[in-house]
Amino acid sequence: MLEIIYIVVTIGLTIFVHELGHFLTAKRLGITVEKFAIGWGPTLWSFKKNGTEYIIALFFFLGGYVKMAGENPAEASAAPVEGGFLQQPIWKKIAISVAGVTMNAVFAVFLMWVVYLAGTETLKPVIDEVKEGYPAYAAGMQRGDTITEVNGTKIRYWNEISERVAESKGEISVRALRGGKEIAFTIIPKTEEYEDLLKEKKTKPVIGISPLAYIPVVEELKKGYPAEAAGMKKGDRIISIDGKKIQYWEDVTAAVNASKGSEITVELESQNGDFGAVTRKIKLSPKKEVTQDRDKKNTESYLLGIIPAGSVVKETYGPLKSLEKGAAQCWYFTELTVKSVGKMITRKIEPDVAGPIGVAQIAYKVAKTGIVNLLLLIAIININLAIFNLLPLVPFDGGLILMFLIEGVTGRMVPLKVQEVMMEIGWFLVMALIVFVTYSDIMRIISGG
Repeated sequence: MLEIIYIVVTIGLTIFVHELGHFLTAKRLGITVEKFAIGWGPTLWSFKKNGTEYIIALFFFLGGYVKMAGENPAEASAAPVEGGFLQQPIWKKIAISVAGVTMNAVFAVFLMWVVYLAGTETLKPVIDEVKEGYPAYAAGMQRGDTITEVNGTKIRYWNEISERVAESKGEISVRALRGGKEIAFTIIPKTEEYEDLLKEKKTKPVIGISPLAYIPVVEELKKGYPAEAAGMKKGDRIISIDGKKIQYWEDVTAAVNASKGSEITVELESQNGDFGAVTRKIKLSPKKEVTQDRDKKNTESYLLGIIPAGSVVKETYGPLKSLEKGAAQCWYFTELTVKSVGKMITRKIEPDVAGPIGVAQIAYKVAKTGIVNLLLLIAIININLAIFNLLPLVPFDGGLILMFLIEGVTGRMVPLKVQEVMMEIGWFLVMALIVFVTYSDIMRIISGG
């Protein structure tokens, strides 16, 4: 139930912030705002102040709206309204039109700032795979090494390793812990070509290591599986299986699959408050499952029903650094979205967009992972809303801005007939987009995506 509320808040808050931008700017520029509503539908409560009726509507979770005097082109042409929107100078009309997306952008930076202040889970700087034939392997790095320093900069998170290597212009110095001892390495990265999210070919320096993603600790238990029935609990660390020491999560999956469903003995370690670590042994038989790939080929596997804990640590920063990183992350998502839209339009990449159903589905999944991740999602949605609202289609703010720019160049308002045609074309394209993204959402759900 709580996740459903989060979905509603995600969509409603984004729309409300957008409309708030229009409202505050219109008020600031002396435009008569007749109504400012939180929500849609029947009025629950309202009051009037300085010529504006403030409304809280029944469906208060669906955002809101702003109604300005003289905003209807037909009515404004027939009877100009004092303080009316369309009677204002061009710069005022453009300022009000762009205020909604500006507010979304500012709100996105604020949310990202909160996310970095609160902290997000990120991978620890622990190595999982060291690829043969790469510089790290040649230098003697090993699985399980914890990187503590790169080029004299202390390392706390895995992404900092990637950043330092990407910045390197040649030889780099790396320090790592292995068995409690610090080891120094000198590595010369190799340049490798890769394909980014937008299918663009790029190059980057690499040393050939990947992070440890999971550890043999129970994060969650699947209902109806052997681990839950045998009494495993969240936080239990798997020490051994049938006497064989367990160090990595892959050791668990290998031992369980090797059992072929036969009974195994699992040794667990759990924390017991003031009594410290307590070990116990349980016996259970892995459950056989058969999955089918796209080629209809069956694959057998044996499961305990455990979702492992990630090899993660909380990434946090101070107020100023959080603002810097939050703004940089918003700019990254903005660039990525704009380029993605351009490549989808030119058919350089396959269209992959989410509509209301998709957004709700994503919000539901993200909400289950925690409030911080939900704030991150809301920030991304605000960025996307801002960008799409700048499209030069009349139902969007970008369409209004286009008409006002034409008015500024020609010295007169765009004729009503032309506005009506632009509106019809715009709404047709918007409805086509809604049908497309809704179809994509439904097909994604059907296919299990």
